[in-house]
Amino acid sequence: MSEAGSQMLAQDLGDDQLDPHVEYLQQLLRDNEFLQRENLLFEAFLAKVDMSKLGSLADDDASKKKKGAKKAAAAGRTEGPIANTSRGGMVTARDGGAAAQFAALTDEEKNDLVSQEVEMVQAEIEAIRKAGDKDIDDIRTLMEEVDMRIAETKKDTYEFKRDIIIGAENPRTGKIVAEKMIRFIEDKLRQKDATADKLRLKNTTTKALITKLEHQLAHKEEMGEVLHLVDFDQLKIENQQYMERIEERNNELLKLKLSTSRTVQVLNNLKSSLSDMVAAGHGLRKQIAERKQDLARFDADFGNVLDEKGRGERTLRRLKLEQEDIDTPTIMDYIKLKHEVSELEKQLVDWRRKLDILTMEKTRKRTLLKSVASTTTQVGGAGLQPYSSGGGVAAALAGGEGGGGGSSRGNSAR
Repeated sequence: MSEAGSQMLAQDLGDDQLDPHVEYLQQLLRDNEFLQRENLLFEAFLAKVDMSKLGSLADDDASKKKKGAKKAAAAGRTEGPIANTSRGGMVTARDGGAAAQFAALTDEEKNDLVSQEVEMVQAEIEAIRKAGDKDIDDIRTLMEEVDMRIAETKKDTYEFKRDIIIGAENPRTGKIVAEKMIRFIEDKLRQKDATADKLRLKNTTTKALITKLEHQLAHKEEMGEVLHLVDFDQLKIENQQYMERIEERNNELLKLKLSTSRTVQVLNNLKSSLSDMVAAGHGLRKQIAERKQDLARFDADFGNVLDEKGRGERTLRRLKLEQEDIDTPTIMDYIKLKHEVSELEKQLVDWRRKLDILTMEKTRKRTLLKSVASTTTQVGGAGLQPYSSGGGVAAALAGGEGGGGGSSRGNSAR
């Protein structure tokens, strides 16, 4: 029965009916339950632990158990007919019955047993966890391999459809060309062989690396270079120190990053202002060049003005000298000369008119002479007696001259 059963029994009997026998029964039930738990724990421990390791412990515990049994027997003879025993003690029968003795484990042994059981359970949990992690890694590897194979299969399917089903079809007959199919399969086989060679070489390299590492580990174990617990503690301390240094460096790096960001902002502002100043400088350079051109033009104009001024001064001096050296004519002489010039111009106009008239008369006479010559030629061809051409022409010319003389006289009279 459990402790709950003893409590129910006590409630059934009632508080007024409780006597030392009921209390003794409840104590026995509690002790039995505790012993059952200890037995289950010990059985589990014995089922897991190696029995060969317990051989040395059995001899050491034999003497302790005998001493404990003797002490328990002596204590049982001194106790009354009804006695409450503690855990791991000795229980005596009521009314002077035969004493049932048993040797219990000590507290230290129980503590060691429980500690070993806890360590075993933790080791089992760790082993199960490692096995689970390994299984997860294996499954993940298999999934990656399956994904790679699926991708390769899709690629091969696409290439087969592109190169064989569509590309190798004869447009005239509509059938697949066998040569292209064979060539495609041979190319795929060569690719597979190349991949297999690469994997074989990689596998060989990995095996050689594993063998080398195993030899190095064995050599370290032989030379006593294997790390112990103290070394691990020292490494933990050094690791903690390095972590603190890394934290300090990270803080310094963060500060430097902040200062760098501020510096970059200032640099960007300075760059923008510098670009503005450079643009302003280009504008000023252009203005300076324009001013220089204007200045050069002004200098050239100033030089020209100075040259003109020099020439004007020289001309002025020359004119002054001429005015001083030559006598200036009087006003009456100037008027007379002006009148003579006007008279000469009038005569020039008259003579030009006369020349025009004579030219026109000459042209008219030549025309008349040509007409007379043509008339004489016509008369001679008709068989008439020709007259003296010289007299007729002379008369015509005389008449023309008379008319011309009259006209010229008329013109002169006018």
